[in-house]
Amino acid sequence: MSKILKYSIGFAVVLLVLYFSLDLQQLDDYKSLDSERAFNLEHYVAETWETKFPGVIASAPDLAVILTVLDTDPNRAFQEYGKKLGISKTWYFIAKSRGAIEAVEDEYVVVKIAGNKQVHLATAFIFGNAVRDGSGVVDIDDFVNMTDFNNVSIALNTKVKEEIIPGLLKIAAPGVNIEFTGAFEINEEKVNTNNIRIIPLSVKVNNGDS
Repeated sequence: MSKILKYSIGFAVVLLVLYFSLDLQQLDDYKSLDSERAFNLEHYVAETWETKFPGVIASAPDLAVILTVLDTDPNRAFQEYGKKLGISKTWYFIAKSRGAIEAVEDEYVVVKIAGNKQVHLATAFIFGNAVRDGSGVVDIDDFVNMTDFNNVSIALNTKVKEEIIPGLLKIAAPGVNIEFTGAFEINEEKVNTNNIRIIPLSVKVNNGDS
């Protein structure tokens, strides 16, 4: 047998071994697998809202305390109660309180809380990252791209609009005492605790003293 024929047979054998050792997939199968691995926004947000947010709401610190510390020692308030991403100058908070509704406006409900402070519970234009980042339960490191991370904010805000705001508007009337938990933001360079705008995460009528 000539050397050329031997080399040809040997080369063919090597190719056959390599071919059968490869994990070959049909293109459709690969696309299907890639789709399964894609981020499922609806499932993620539903699970986070239903399993993690109840704990966030239950453990929220008192709003009047946070506002007092913000007025007297902002840096302490940021470190003890706030959350932020990276080098941002915007801090996010989750807090709870109770008080009497003083007015129902087009875009918010005005509530007077302890310390004679007025806060605005937003009922329209629910946007921004206060709910996502204030909660502390959505970790940016869990996401492979910023689009998914940003979409979580949008979806959580939609949850508020669809599941919280209608209930608030149903009971909102001057003189009604309520308990609420919500998210808000403060810019560390412009600390102002007057008429804080709060995105409500839970609201109910308070049958006790406000």
